[in-house]
Amino acid sequence: MKTGWIFGGEFTTILLHMKNSASKITLILSVLALAGAFFVPAVSAQDDAAAKKAKREAANLKKYDKNGNGKLDADEEAQMKKDQAEAKAKKEAEKNKK
Repeated sequence: MKTGWIFGGEFTTILLHMKNSASKITLILSVLALAGAFFVPAVSAQDDAAAKKAKREAANLKKYDKNGNGKLDADEEAQMKKDQAEAKAKKEAEKNKK
């Protein structure tokens, strides 16, 4: 009896020995549902992270784009980096106080 490649052949072996097709369908749907339960949250988390990054970049552009050309020039980017470094230093100082 030839077995399949999924899970080293165990899954296919189980399917071959099941006589009732309804049981086979139930097993297959259960495995797919379980796989989906782990896959969907991972994709959702990636989407959330991308949305947060886009929102943060839009906020930075609005705050630092002084000439309104839709992109950060060298001086605008330098100001942003300076502000970020100051904020990081302030956060570290507060963390070290505690």
